[in-house]
Amino acid sequence: MKLKEELKLPFPLRPYQEVGVKFLTNNSSALLGDDMGLGKTVQTIVALKLLFIEEGIKRTLLVVPNSLVSNWVKEFSIWYPELPIGTLVGNRESRENTLKHSSSTIIATYEQIRIIFENPTNIGNFEYVIYDEAQRLKNSTSNIHQACKKIDSKNSWMLTGTPLENNSSDLVSLFSILKYGVIQNGYTPKEIKEAISPYLLRRLKENILHELPDLLEENKYIDLNENQTVFYNSLIERKNQLDKKDSSGMLALITELKKACNFDPITETSSKLDYLIEIIEDAFSNNEKIIVFSQYVETLKFIQKNINVTSILFDGSLKKSEKDKAIDEFQNSKNPVVFLASIQAGGVGLNLQAASRVVLFDRWWNPAVEKQAIARAHRMGNKNKVHAIKFVSAGTIEERILDLLHYKEDLFEEVVEGAVEYKNKASLKEILDIKE
Repeated sequence: MKLKEELKLPFPLRPYQEVGVKFLTNNSSALLGDDMGLGKTVQTIVALKLLFIEEGIKRTLLVVPNSLVSNWVKEFSIWYPELPIGTLVGNRESRENTLKHSSSTIIATYEQIRIIFENPTNIGNFEYVIYDEAQRLKNSTSNIHQACKKIDSKNSWMLTGTPLENNSSDLVSLFSILKYGVIQNGYTPKEIKEAISPYLLRRLKENILHELPDLLEENKYIDLNENQTVFYNSLIERKNQLDKKDSSGMLALITELKKACNFDPITETSSKLDYLIEIIEDAFSNNEKIIVFSQYVETLKFIQKNINVTSILFDGSLKKSEKDKAIDEFQNSKNPVVFLASIQAGGVGLNLQAASRVVLFDRWWNPAVEKQAIARAHRMGNKNKVHAIKFVSAGTIEERILDLLHYKEDLFEEVVEGAVEYKNKASLKEILDIKE
């Protein structure tokens, strides 16, 4: 299939992605179950764009995890910037009114849908409802599942890299929303496979290796959770109290804000960690090894304490013999392992070709250093395709710095953690000139 020229896509799709677009547009009930990293979001947006152009569809609802609202908005801005996108804000009445009167595309979180649809409402019907990370609906007794069953839609799509996490009842739960009656508990695996095959498209990385680049890089925009937002905003309030000539004070605040994007030190919660756990679970299910880089050792220790899987902490405090042992353990282990490395200690000079995934949990704002870190896995001797995921906390100083770096190469050296002097002090002021 060759997508129409009037779509004016910013980048060409790979052949398997074109197949995915065709699958979605040709099915009123569709479960796109591609592996993580294969571009389910992009395929969905392009499919919607094609349908909008050809059929003029209007009312569309996307139901997504809390942390990924901004990532969807960002992807729409790249692949379909002409489409007006709305999100649900305000109190319950305001959110219901937005849903009721919308004639375009609305992005809502699972929690918002749970609250709005827990009681019968007069929201009306949608032409398309799309459930991202649809494995969240695998528990048929959950309030979120019950709420989503009340959404009236002509067409339903689900996106998940793990359509079957525990047993066949997961699929029964998903299809009770997607296409009721297709399968039921008690069906044999063969009966389930035959029944859902018209509605399921699943590609694993190993199925399409020839279509993938040796290195697949992506920015993942993640929203702060409620606790992080409160703590982050408390730090922002200090901005107006700073002396504009106090470069060291501004640098200290920037550092604290960046750490707050990693986790809230009071409640020890983190939307980045939540998404990282999903990546780790997906990697471990495929027996893959993963490297996680951070600038901050305290962040690495926080991650290690909360992931509950085999992990190795690698930082500058290790002796050479301990570093060698850590590298050997990671490289030669027959089981999946998470290698937690400070970017200062692990960014250069290491050979970690056993990894197939690299996560930059926070950003070192010199792109050359980031590339060196990713190159620890993406190098000669690695027989795997490498997927590098760079976390960005949406609407925060992380996004502000990233945007500035796209246009101001002179900031590459200046905005580096631990720098002592700044050639252009105005740069720090610009970085702190962020929306509160």
